Amino acid sequence: MKKARLLTLLLAALVIAGCGVTSDFIVPISGATITKQETVRVAIKSKVSSVTVNINGPGSYYDQTSGTYMGRFAKVINAKITVENGFLAINGNIGQGKYRTSRVMMVPEEGALINVDGVNYRGQMEFISNGSTLTVVNHLGLEEYLCGVVPKETFASWPAEALKAQAICSRSYTIAKCEENYQKDFDLTSPGDQLYGGASAEAASTTKAVYDTAGNYLEYNGKTLLTFFHTCCGGATEDGEKIFTYVRFYPSGVTSPYCNGCKHYVWEYSISAADLAAKLKAAGYNPGSAAPLQITKRFKSGRVAEIKIGSAVLNGEQLRKAVGYDVIKSTRFSVSLSGSVYTFKGNGWGHGVGMCQWCTKGMADQGINHEKMLEHFYPGAKLR
Repeated sequence: MKKARLLTLLLAALVIAGCGVTSDFIVPISGATITKQETVRVAIKSKVSSVTVNINGPGSYYDQTSGTYMGRFAKVINAKITVENGFLAINGNIGQGKYRTSRVMMVPEEGALINVDGVNYRGQMEFISNGSTLTVVNHLGLEEYLCGVVPKETFASWPAEALKAQAICSRSYTIAKCEENYQKDFDLTSPGDQLYGGASAEAASTTKAVYDTAGNYLEYNGKTLLTFFHTCCGGATEDGEKIFTYVRFYPSGVTSPYCNGCKHYVWEYSISAADLAAKLKAAGYNPGSAAPLQITKRFKSGRVAEIKIGSAVLNGEQLRKAVGYDVIKSTRFSVSLSGSVYTFKGNGWGHGVGMCQWCTKGMADQGINHEKMLEHFYPGAKLR
């Protein structure tokens, strides 16, 4: 991987003598050296009221608003971090002088993991006050991050070639997001961008897939490809710009008959007209009685491009969001009315753009390697 593609976090190289703050939850020791780190920044908690932190090993903590050293710890024990009057508070203590801040970075040493609300993470952890709530950002190496992504986005028991395809897909997506968001407080969110379970989620098979493909990513039209992926395409993927209107010059959708082993390949959902109208109104639409319902446009993959429900006009993804992504599992559906009940019958689960995860399993079972999988789902993209 080209190092220039990843944001680097510069923490001052300091050698500190003496003690930090003494308390019952941070045990201080002396000495510290912080060096330049290549990193991905993942928001693991966004706008929450509190988190509980444990670190069973030594490290240091820094004021990120000024980049100054704050203290040194031998371990962190059940530190509840909240926001009080706009500042970070640990077990209710805001701190005085240099210990009063709105951004803190905790930097473990000697391979110690950071436990946040019961989940172990590698790397460093930043705590950011949003004024009244808290955002927690995990800073760690790209490959370490992917070791916590791939087992959450797929199954560790799947064939190695499918896991390699997911590793490259997730890596390319991550690099593209780092390039896009380098001026922001974080590059990605979990679960918004990709599912991420930290070190707690790691599995031998998925970690091997990550390091077997280390540095590989996809490029399209000379740029890192934002590699969208989804659970099950139901037989065909869709052009990226049709689903994500902000996307331009994206690999075209393809026919892909490899995911019929997925339990979501065929699905069905019924809802009364009254309940459908209520859900649409709650989402800000005005469908009237939610009758009649008519699909007026479809994309080439068969996905719903436009649907009229009473006096409301939506696209397929807007309908999924309003009714529920877990019940309207894709926009590749038909709908019928019996009495006052609508029945949706569809194929696949997810937005349908890019790589179909269940297809990679089906393809691997047929002996197709991960390079061919990526060529199939992202035609015209180059593997770097």
